[in-house]
Amino acid sequence: MLSCVTSATVVLFIVFYCLKTVISDCRHSYLTVCDTFEDFKNYKDVDSISELMIGSEKGTNMTSVDLMKTLFLDRYHKLTTLKIIRALNKLENTQYAYLCFYSNSPLQYFILYGNILQTIDSNHFPVVPLKRMSLVNNQIEFVKPWAFRSHEIENLDLSDNLLEAIESESLPLKNASKVITIRNNKLSHIDPGSFSPSLEALNLDNNKLRYIQDEVLEDLVNLKELTLSHNNFNVFPKIDHLTQLVIFDISHNKITTFKKGIFEKMDKLRFVDLSNNQITSDLVLEWISIPNKQPTLTVSLALNRLRNVNLDNVGQASLQNQTFVLYGNPWDCNRWPKVKTALSGHESKCDVEFLSSGSVPYCINYLSGSYPFDGLWDQEIDTFHKTVKESEKKAGCILAPNRHEWLHHINVGCVA
Repeated sequence: MLSCVTSATVVLFIVFYCLKTVISDCRHSYLTVCDTFEDFKNYKDVDSISELMIGSEKGTNMTSVDLMKTLFLDRYHKLTTLKIIRALNKLENTQYAYLCFYSNSPLQYFILYGNILQTIDSNHFPVVPLKRMSLVNNQIEFVKPWAFRSHEIENLDLSDNLLEAIESESLPLKNASKVITIRNNKLSHIDPGSFSPSLEALNLDNNKLRYIQDEVLEDLVNLKELTLSHNNFNVFPKIDHLTQLVIFDISHNKITTFKKGIFEKMDKLRFVDLSNNQITSDLVLEWISIPNKQPTLTVSLALNRLRNVNLDNVGQASLQNQTFVLYGNPWDCNRWPKVKTALSGHESKCDVEFLSSGSVPYCINYLSGSYPFDGLWDQEIDTFHKTVKESEKKAGCILAPNRHEWLHHINVGCVA
């Protein structure tokens, strides 16, 4: 029997949230919601389900479940989205001696959030070709090798978990794999052989990485986006062979230098984020060399420790179609006017507005005689950076370049 609220004051509620009185306590509208797995097992109107959520925001009925025995996906001919929210406190290992394959299932999006999974094993999930599998915020500490050996997952997100290492062959390695996101974990090590050569976007920001072995990225020749921000890198990983890169982000690390010409084979490169590092060399623009056929390139050097840039070996032709974000560097006041003139036409619009606002410092007078040795200026530069960061909030424009524009062009999409 179908029962709906009929009060005129809740017309929208009537349209979107009718309740079906069936044996289970599942609620059905455009999204079917079952508070528990027991309700899900008892729900009979399987032909009507296109989007299903099991669990609740409160997480009061979390339980241990064998998903292989519980999710008989061949029964659901319209199910495209499955969400399991704060419903699991453990994934049981299946008693089946085989994996459950559902190659004809319409399921495209499989989302688990707020559960307690801890360890992901090879027989935990039914095998379905998926556009996106999100395992965000599930207290995952370890993904076992071969956990996804049979899975075709285009976009896998393991963000906001407790992973410290990625072992070889623990992530999807089939050609369907395009995007891997492992943000906000505790990663300090990645084995070679962890990623599929078909990968197009790899996001490893907000971890504890200091170094990536050359072999880890060696075969990722199709990579278009590589994000390594908010880690502990003091040197670049080996990336000069990644000729398809469009976006490279290694901001918020401890980079002081990098190899000259590291970007010269990347003729599709559109955005390089080197901001919030410790780069001091005035040769930095000479190191950033790109092919002439590059259409446009934006390079953020914001909030480093640059006092000057040497343009003696950097001709105007090599600067063509390049834009630089330079705010937040402790420029030498005696050299800044020359730098500003030389780079005129290559600044970002917001950068210029911010630096010329009169409310934010843009240089330091190093000839004042306050400190006889350069190293003694470090504390002053730290104070300078602090003042600039506080002023960022008052900027009348967006200082950080909009990376989503470039992501759209390379058909990767926003993975945030």
